[in-house]
Amino acid sequence: MTVEVGGTPLYRQIQIDLRERVSGGELTPGSQVETEQELMARYGVSRATVRQALSGLVAEGLLEIRRGRGTFVHGAALEHRLGGFYTFSREIERHGMRPGTRVREIGVEPAAAEVADGLGLAAGTPVVALSRVRLADEQPIVSETSYLPAARFKGLEQVDFSHASLYETLTASYGVRPVRARETFVPVLLDDEEAAILGGEAGDPVLSVERTTYDADGVIIEYCQSILRADRYRYSVELRDA
Repeated sequence: MTVEVGGTPLYRQIQIDLRERVSGGELTPGSQVETEQELMARYGVSRATVRQALSGLVAEGLLEIRRGRGTFVHGAALEHRLGGFYTFSREIERHGMRPGTRVREIGVEPAAAEVADGLGLAAGTPVVALSRVRLADEQPIVSETSYLPAARFKGLEQVDFSHASLYETLTASYGVRPVRARETFVPVLLDDEEAAILGGEAGDPVLSVERTTYDADGVIIEYCQSILRADRYRYSVELRDA
């Protein structure tokens, strides 16, 4: 396509064409858009014009830039309805996507004050710390660290959680079944470290989530701190008249 100079600025003409390619199904959610060089050749414009067009579409949420990979059509946000106990993997599968996990680090460490308070333990008590990146169709959605009492779950740090489920492992190997959890949500801005992990930009809005998980006896078994991409994962709740 050759963009003609007219009453509409060139960058806006590019945006119109890209929107039509998305709405028409030529570019589907998750698919990659051409490189800047390819777009320059396609539309016969300068790099500055291409960048202006892309930045506008990124700002409106149609496209997203993934560091080191390129520009992609933004996938729809996954909606989770609050109201019952859930796991990340099951929620991703419910949306017809493939869940995945990338383990960043796992080991035993003394509980910091905040972690100890979350688990109801004394500061410095040994805990298993499991840091993971949770994926949906290979795309990072959540960065999380789970803390569990090391004394109760001896050897847990030896499990390969890139394939194993944490909750299924607790049930099968330790006879401890998670039955309920309490979560607290706080909107925050993405920092540099988490931006590199989740593929966003520092300053992007995200959700900080603290989760406390209990067994059938009401004993705390996990304290988890998570950062969720607000553009890819959202929560909703249905309110009823009592």
